Parts: sequence; structure tokens; C-alpha cells
Amino acid sequence: MGRIGIIGTGWGARVQVPVFREAGLEVVAIAGHDSDKTRQAADDLQVKPFASWRELIAFDLDLITIVTPPSEHVEMACAALAAGRHVLCEKPTALNADQARQLVAAAKAKPDRIALLDHELRFLPAWREARRRIPELGGLRYAEVRYASPSRGDRSRPWNWWSDAARGGGVLGAIGSHMADSVRYLMGEIEAVQASLSTIIAERPLPGGGRHERVTSDDFAVVNVRLDNGAVVTMSLSAAAGGPDEPTSITIHCEEGAIRLMEEELLFARRNQPFQRIAGSDVAKRPGNTVGGAFGSGTFYLGLALKSALDDGSRDTLAPAATFEDGLAQQRVLDAARRSNANEGRWERI
Repeated sequence: MGRIGIIGTGWGARVQVPVFREAGLEVVAIAGHDSDKTRQAADDLQVKPFASWRELIAFDLDLITIVTPPSEHVEMACAALAAGRHVLCEKPTALNADQARQLVAAAKAKPDRIALLDHELRFLPAWREARRRIPELGGLRYAEVRYASPSRGDRSRPWNWWSDAARGGGVLGAIGSHMADSVRYLMGEIEAVQASLSTIIAERPLPGGGRHERVTSDDFAVVNVRLDNGAVVTMSLSAAAGGPDEPTSITIHCEEGAIRLMEEELLFARRNQPFQRIAGSDVAKRPGNTVGGAFGSGTFYLGLALKSALDDGSRDTLAPAATFEDGLAQQRVLDAARRSNANEGRWERI
């Protein structure tokens, strides 16, 4: 059984550790920037704590999962691969396409190592079935993607790296990366992007109270994309919703019907017929799952695939995974969206 180390005491500790264990993986170590928080997380999770991520990489581990701000991904992932570890890196890939190319090069230099982006939604049975069934509905027409979360809608929520564009914060990176990857996985390559990014909550209190700090990242984004097959996609992404956490949906309209992905469900409709669930289930009670997305379940199915690959040495179970090259493609979409926003919504080619 492969031994797993986590860099990150947020999502990595809250979701990956328990869900990977549910999938049968052996998580044995964790590292974080805050030594007190890292020790507490290690005690709670019964793993070995490391104050330094470099010390964790040097430990006896098979796979390192990097769950840190995007500004840290390149250094950590390249070091882990150089040390002979398999790597699962959180999305978005990096700060820009130049950094993403460094990751692609590092993975190519270690072809015997697993090097993946954590686009766990690809492993949901509903997503895989959708990819298989879309051709039944004829040519693609257009798609609508909607994400509306109040996760950062509370103005009293303290400032952290997510508020800092220089570290890769913002809803475009956090959610837009998933949605861009899902569009590529389900519909085809993206050739051009048009975007408008907004910061609705412009400042936040620093941890511990006192003065406020300006927010430089986006918490609302409208992104339109054009695919090389002629289909168009519109995305509305909000982390500053004033109402409830709403179900995230991806609806793809084709010549002979449509499909809709919501949570763990795949809904299917022939022309002029109502949607019916044909795959998936109600969202499981699992860390990381909300009505906004079955990210915890995706992590579970990814964990099953990783366990099989590490135990048996076969990569077949990882066939749906996003490689670092997929991460570069996704990063180019984000870069183009940011260029478009800077140029008053002009269409930008990938």
C-alpha cells in the first residue's frame, strides 16, 4: 500500500485525509506553514507532523499531495518529483502558463512517476458516463455553467491568501479551473475566451481583528468560451452569493437533446423530453461534499484509482485523470480570461 503525505492543513487535512483513508490509502504525514496548526492537525488525524514541506518530501513516502496556494505549486511539485515521489497537485495549476510549463517539463523528466492535477470531478461516475453518452445526442450547440456560493459572501470573513491575486486567489482560479477542465473533458478544446472579473467584497479584516486589507482577487466572474468545434459556453461563477449555497450545474445542449450534471447526478433528456436521472445518486454524506459540488466524492473515487495504481503498478485506473499537460491547457484558459478582463472584455485566443 502506498504511503501518502499531505502538504496543507486546510482542504488536505479536512477532506483528503479522511476521504483517502475511506478509499483505502495510507495517509501517514502532514506539513504546513503554521507549526502549531500542523501539530494539532497531526494529533487529530494521527499522522506524523512536519514543520517543513521539504522535510516531508524527504520522508519515506510514495505520493505527495500538494494542497497549498497556487503560488507554491511549482516549487513544491518540482521538488517532489525530483525526489522520486508521485505527485497530486491542487488546482489551479500555477500562477500562469509559464509556470505550468515548468510542471509539464518536470513531469516529462520523471516519466515513471504519477504527476496529476486534482481535478477530482473527472472521477465521478456521472462525469464519466456523461462523456460516454454525449455523442448520442448529436452535435454540440452550447453549454451553461453556473456556480453560486456564499462561501466568501460574509464580509467579516478574515483576509487570507484567497484574497490575494499574487498568490493565486479568487473564484476564477478556484472554480473556473474546475469548470474549464470539465468543459475540455466533456466537450472539447477551448479556442477563445471572453471574461469580466469583479471583486464584490473589496476589503476584509486581517486575522485577529483590527485594520482591513484590500482584496485583490476576484469573487465573481462571467466567462464565455468558444470551442474549436464551434460550440459556445457561458459560465457564471460567484463566491460572494448573498443567498444559499446553490447546486452547481453544467448543462450541455446538443442537436437531439441535453445533459445536465449536478452534484453526483447525471440528468439526460431527448429533444422535447424532460430530464431524467440516468447515472449517479444523491450526494453522499462525505467531507468536501456540499450542494455546490461533490468534490468529496470525486476525491474518494480518485483515491480508489490512486490506490489501485500504487498497489498494482497499473495506470489504467488513472485514465480519466488530468495530467500536468491538462493543467497547462486549463491555465491557458485562465490566463486568457484575465487578459480579456484587462482589455475590457475583448475576445482572447488561447
